[in-house]
Amino acid sequence: MRINIANWYNNFQSPSVLMIDDLSDAYINVYDKSYKNDWGHLCDKDDSVFKFLSEKLLSTFPQIKITFFVPYLKHNVINNNTPQEFKKYDIGEREEFITFLLSLQNQGHEVSHHGSNHGKYIDELNLSTYNNFLHEWELFSNIEEGVTITKNGQKIFQKYLKKSISGGKFCGYKQIENSLEIIDKCNFHYWCDSVNYISKDYNFSFFGTNKVISFPTNFAGNAFVRLSYKTGDKKKDKKKGILKFLQPLYNILQYKNLNQLYLNGHIISIQEHISPATSSGLTQSANIVSDIESLQKIYKFLAKKSIWYATCDEIAKYIYTKENSMLSFTKEHIIIEFNNYKELEETMITVVSGSFFELEDENNNKISSTLNNKQFIVNLFIINGINKFKVVNQNA
Repeated sequence: MRINIANWYNNFQSPSVLMIDDLSDAYINVYDKSYKNDWGHLCDKDDSVFKFLSEKLLSTFPQIKITFFVPYLKHNVINNNTPQEFKKYDIGEREEFITFLLSLQNQGHEVSHHGSNHGKYIDELNLSTYNNFLHEWELFSNIEEGVTITKNGQKIFQKYLKKSISGGKFCGYKQIENSLEIIDKCNFHYWCDSVNYISKDYNFSFFGTNKVISFPTNFAGNAFVRLSYKTGDKKKDKKKGILKFLQPLYNILQYKNLNQLYLNGHIISIQEHISPATSSGLTQSANIVSDIESLQKIYKFLAKKSIWYATCDEIAKYIYTKENSMLSFTKEHIIIEFNNYKELEETMITVVSGSFFELEDENNNKISSTLNNKQFIVNLFIINGINKFKVVNQNA
């Protein structure tokens, strides 16, 4: 009998995370419905965007795990010169918002780093962000400035969320030459640094001296409605009026792409924004309100598959643990040597075999394998150094 380390936790074929950008203590009065205007300011009230998401998606698919990417200062994409009524606050200004973020964590979701204020307008009187907005990591003139501002965010998140932030995402996926070095020097565990919806081989990689996990973004949350919903731009919407009839054919391609990510055993990371409301009056591209029908199709498809629903942090931790573990055998034992050089806590690995087996840890606790995804598995907590488990029962 052979025992191996599984590619993913619990021997699932593929992990998946819903990534929602720009959750903020902000609100801009553009639409008649409050939830469409809400960026997070209404927290989990009945008319909030999170309540909308809960009722329309999470109630049907409660297994979904979300990583929310949160700026820690007032969100500058909401332009201060907009004629619309708006509200926006720093992350710690209202206790109600902090309580909301803590409740998201308690529900198993993740709050992650998305910069300070997201960036700035080139021309503040021009409400359009197209070619008129510089995202945060495009603005740092040197590495030291970027590290100082980014580490300040780490301290603020630690203060209010009572835990360290392990990763984050470049605002708008925009970066310049020194951006990755800034992230590396801040000792993040993972970072979302680029997006690719075309290559089905787009999975995680590493960068920097600290081997930061480059976390992929590889599936658009609006994939199944992309050609049909209105943007608010008259020219684009006129074009969409023609293209919307092609949406069913486009869906066939998107199902094929989604399935290929799954068959490849890759991370399936679904990209979204929190709100459709913008200062310019145009609809935010890829937002959970406009895209809810598409998200329902995605998760109905995934529900039939062997999927590990997890946050970016959980997926990154398993990658790190697996990449730094080596399994070997003696006559009666399996030995997992784990180099936990980042000193992560509660590290776990899954071992698999084609037949039933039982292990016994060094405290004489027996652990029986269970069947998942056509193989027998055991999930083991491991510590830095040598982890020794006796094989006490096995079927050849």
